[in-house]
Amino acid sequence: MPKATPLILALTLMVTAMFLSLRSKPPAAALPAPAPPVAAAATPEAPPAEPSAKSEVTAATIAPRPWPQAVADIAADKGATFGNLENGLRYIIYPNSEPPQRVSLRLHIAAGSLMEADAQQGLAHFLEHMVFNGSKHYAGKELVPEMQRRGIGFGAHVNAYTSFDETVYMLDLPDLAEDTLKLGFTVMRDFGDGALLQPAEIDRERGVILSEKISRDTVNERLMEQQFNALLPDSLVTKRFPIGLEEVIKAAPRDRFADFYTRYYTPARMTFIVVGDVNPVAMSKQIEAAFRSMVNPAEPGKAPDLGSIKSPEGLATAVFSDKEVSSTHLSLTLVRPYQKKPDSVATRTSLLPLEIANAMLSRRFERLAQKENSPIAGGSASNEDIFNYAEIGSVGVVAADERWQEAVPVLEQEFRRALEHGFTAAELAEAKANILNAYEQAVKQQATRKSAGIAMALVKSINAEEVFSTPQANLEIVTKGLEAIDPASCHAALKTFWDATGMHLILTTKDKPDNAEQNLAAIYQESTGVRVAAPAAGAAQKFAYTNFGKPGSITSRKEVADLGLTQLVLSNNIRINLKPTDFEKGRILLLARIGSGQLSEPAGKPMLEDFATAVFEGGGLGKHSLDELQQILAGKNVGATLGIGEDAFTLGGNTTPADFNLQVRLMCACLTDPGYRKEGLWQFQKAIPTIYQQLNHTPAGPEQQLQGWLHGGDSRYTPAPMEQLAAYTLEDAKKWLTPELTKGYLELTIVGDFKVEAVLPELLASFGALPKRDRAKPELAAARQVVFPNAPAEKSFTYDSKIPQAVATAIWKTQGLRNNQKDFRRLNILAEIYQDRLRVEIRQKLGASYSPNGIAAGSEALDDFGYILGQSVGKSPDVPLLLRTMRELANTLATKGATADELDRALKPTLSMLKQSLRDNKYWLNTALSQCQLDPKRLDLVRGRDADYASITVKEINALAKKYLSAENAMLIGIKPKE
Repeated sequence: MPKATPLILALTLMVTAMFLSLRSKPPAAALPAPAPPVAAAATPEAPPAEPSAKSEVTAATIAPRPWPQAVADIAADKGATFGNLENGLRYIIYPNSEPPQRVSLRLHIAAGSLMEADAQQGLAHFLEHMVFNGSKHYAGKELVPEMQRRGIGFGAHVNAYTSFDETVYMLDLPDLAEDTLKLGFTVMRDFGDGALLQPAEIDRERGVILSEKISRDTVNERLMEQQFNALLPDSLVTKRFPIGLEEVIKAAPRDRFADFYTRYYTPARMTFIVVGDVNPVAMSKQIEAAFRSMVNPAEPGKAPDLGSIKSPEGLATAVFSDKEVSSTHLSLTLVRPYQKKPDSVATRTSLLPLEIANAMLSRRFERLAQKENSPIAGGSASNEDIFNYAEIGSVGVVAADERWQEAVPVLEQEFRRALEHGFTAAELAEAKANILNAYEQAVKQQATRKSAGIAMALVKSINAEEVFSTPQANLEIVTKGLEAIDPASCHAALKTFWDATGMHLILTTKDKPDNAEQNLAAIYQESTGVRVAAPAAGAAQKFAYTNFGKPGSITSRKEVADLGLTQLVLSNNIRINLKPTDFEKGRILLLARIGSGQLSEPAGKPMLEDFATAVFEGGGLGKHSLDELQQILAGKNVGATLGIGEDAFTLGGNTTPADFNLQVRLMCACLTDPGYRKEGLWQFQKAIPTIYQQLNHTPAGPEQQLQGWLHGGDSRYTPAPMEQLAAYTLEDAKKWLTPELTKGYLELTIVGDFKVEAVLPELLASFGALPKRDRAKPELAAARQVVFPNAPAEKSFTYDSKIPQAVATAIWKTQGLRNNQKDFRRLNILAEIYQDRLRVEIRQKLGASYSPNGIAAGSEALDDFGYILGQSVGKSPDVPLLLRTMRELANTLATKGATADELDRALKPTLSMLKQSLRDNKYWLNTALSQCQLDPKRLDLVRGRDADYASITVKEINALAKKYLSAENAMLIGIKPKE
């Protein structure tokens, strides 16, 4: 269910959304021969004669920015090496061996869109693109192909983002070979001061930026910008959204780029981060050699004046409307200047009472939303500071189906109830348990943290000007703070924070009624006269599902030594796959595949899977409501999520060794006694208007219609009429789910930090005690048949929107994935080659789309259902060009084939990611083992995967291209806003 998204959260999403390239599809999985490790990279070669775009500079020594730990009473993590160069550049080295033989590099630049001049709006983000389009060591478009040859995928291993106050470059290296490290250091140094900013390249990239602007344009973002203009009318923040102004993007000359690059991409604003399987002493020397020659400008850029913050007198109301908005939001918002405090134990602990108060108030809105005929669908409370400039507090709700007049009193009175009466001991205990548990788990999982995650945590600490402390230190600080917190201190913190004379009451809705602002204020003021009672104290409960009957027994046990796998068959026909790993300390993943999934879905009931999932999860258990479960399970690491796949239902969760028994009992309770309470139905019904707003006013609707067309109109893949979805009942869900979940074939896979013998007793007492299950799945041959459209074909879909976002899609029918894994691996690589050609032609040459995509998609449930797809987001007038280009590029592959270099550049990044997947519990859980007893061939596919990928030849790729990608096999689909 939707929650009220505080405005600051919407801003945060906007801030972090400016990625250079998006990659949504991880390839299947493979393993190259390891490169010999070295201690450090070689020094980048001397730059060629062509200078970078930077103007006059000076080599003056710069006093380094102090590290936060220099003045804090919190020690920095001793595993990190913190250093400074004479030019002011700072660096952090953090040795970490997970994954082994890899390293993550980050270049943090303390400059973003807030530093732009009026005539530069959007150039900080534009510049982030341009450093990839020609530099001292990589002229023109050479960088991406060279990285691909080293196993570095564009988007997968190298990326960047620009926000208001920072720009971050991210590069994950697949090995520690000398040439790989040399490339990594050279690239990062070139990003810092080696961009050429050639006018021709700038002009070509303008279309890419405009396409990105279109791809990110939504009604919700437009409304969010309007809201921030209302909250901060005199602030620079509202005038510097990172994507920038179209007129600047279209016409800014080179010198404006060079000016920003020179004045703000300075070593004094940079922090270089190295995390991975490295020697810190050797790496320090390497950083010194690589970056010490960087120089600062004679006139560096100054910190911007962010403007003044003015609070309104009393209650200021504002109403924003758009017929396309997905849901109706109400928020009470407070904005005031932020007073920055240095990081310290006292600072951190002082923030806890308000954090907990917000969590408790958010839970109250969740409970209210679950009541019958409640006018709200969710709600939350939060506070945040932005850029050490403004502090924003927000209490908000999502109104159910435009019932905002009824939702206003709910918002006002529940908020006032907390202000007047505070919180209960039970509420506090739940919130404390959840916070403490998060810090405790961070300590337990510290030993196997991933390098990329540590690198981004360091980036966050730099931008927040906080000490990068150890998980243990963080836990000790939080524990100390929590011990001193009681309901009274949380109550006091909430009252103190909201002790202000002026606030904003903001309504965002589809249709703005007459006199909306006055009516909004009047309803709010009338509500303030209603007396509110103190909250009722809740009674503590215990989990009621501890006995599932007589424990079962093991009828078959098989050890698969080469894969570290134990396979069990229990006396009730349940299959269990157990793979202990050391990849993630303190984590265990579980996935049960049950029954036949969508293959068994009743005909003529489109979107029943969406409805059934929602009411199953929202209905809690027979003995506990969903709200009661949240209280009972507070501080525990358990959960059970229902999924409905094409050929199986799934019930999954992740837990810890300490909570393993509770986790499996929870899963068994979900299977044997789902609650199907009416609150789950009520919550889903409230979400229906939001669902159809998105289907009617975004490309999501036509894309779902496209899936229906590709599947021959089969109701399992088509959108439902709104009236039909609203008419589904709990009985519709139960009639489908109950026989499948209680009797269907069940195969449980468990991967992670456990010992097989230690978990067997509980597995036998829980899953082993369930009633007997089917030994096999029904074939359901007829349900595996769908009618794919004949090619060639052209199809158009439209949606109702003012947003000028169009999607061009080209599709070629191929063999499916079912019983065809070997060929499909080659189709994956063919799709990678095709995508790279799309990138070069559509993004680089035409500048017509920000992130053209190519994928191979196939079904493991349907017979012979597969396709290669090319897709580009752009402007409506460009759809014919995009479709024609995608078809021609595919046809060229079909007629002339790919080159050995293209195969090399597609395979190496794939092999790199697949090697990494071997130390990823999710790969073993979801891909490798989840149905390995139902389909034993899957184990051989796992064993041979790496060698098979590595053996792929150009001849094989070209044979598939010739077979499938000809122009006469193309289906061209355009999705556009209605004219």
